[in-house]
Amino acid sequence: MEASKLSIPEKPLKLLKTVKVKQYSFYAGFLLLIFFFTSCSTPYYSTVNNMNEQPASLVLANGSKLNGKISVRTFDNYSSVSRIQFSEGASNIYKDYFVKDIKSVYINGSTYCVKIIIGSNFWGGSAVRFVKRLTQPGGRMDLYQNEVVNKNSQSGKSETVTEYYLQLPGDNRNEIYNLESKKFTPDFNIKMSSYVQDCPVLAVKIKEKDRDYFYPFIVNNGELRRKAVLLQIINDYNNCK
Repeated sequence: MEASKLSIPEKPLKLLKTVKVKQYSFYAGFLLLIFFFTSCSTPYYSTVNNMNEQPASLVLANGSKLNGKISVRTFDNYSSVSRIQFSEGASNIYKDYFVKDIKSVYINGSTYCVKIIIGSNFWGGSAVRFVKRLTQPGGRMDLYQNEVVNKNSQSGKSETVTEYYLQLPGDNRNEIYNLESKKFTPDFNIKMSSYVQDCPVLAVKIKEKDRDYFYPFIVNNGELRRKAVLLQIINDYNNCK
């Protein structure tokens, strides 16, 4: 007696093939989803306003200090930062903090503060961003540094450009101004001397372009020279009696 052959009806066979296709699609989609979240959570650092999962210390406006990892994301060099994500200790659970609740961030050996920076290519003329503090806190005049990443039109490579911003005496303590803006140039000696006129000796040195107080634009090592001049002016002004 011949053994009977098992046959599968055509309709169930088509159904089985459909189920397998759906399973493969599901697994492919699942793997793609895993890849997406993994790539999004990869640690990286471009600037302090565009980084992910970097070791940092966060000081809140209420005085609390948190240690852990920080993520800050902006789409370009000119948009505002409204909030950051921070995870304490070794935890991978991130919590949102709005910039109004943040006093400063300590990362890569430097302190960064939240400021309204004015006088660059920002939408509406200003933006809220983290900037590096270059002077001691508590002075009437302070210097900050902002970094932007631009692509070189010739080489196609990304380059980091440094911008300097000044917090003027008597102004809103949250606002800082681009040193290359019309608020300071041209005629730096005239404009800057007027901002420090309550310190007459310093004002005269700036107005008369004293060597240590002259703000050059086209000289060798111009950026270093300009930074040194600004720090000299700020130090004299903050210690003026």
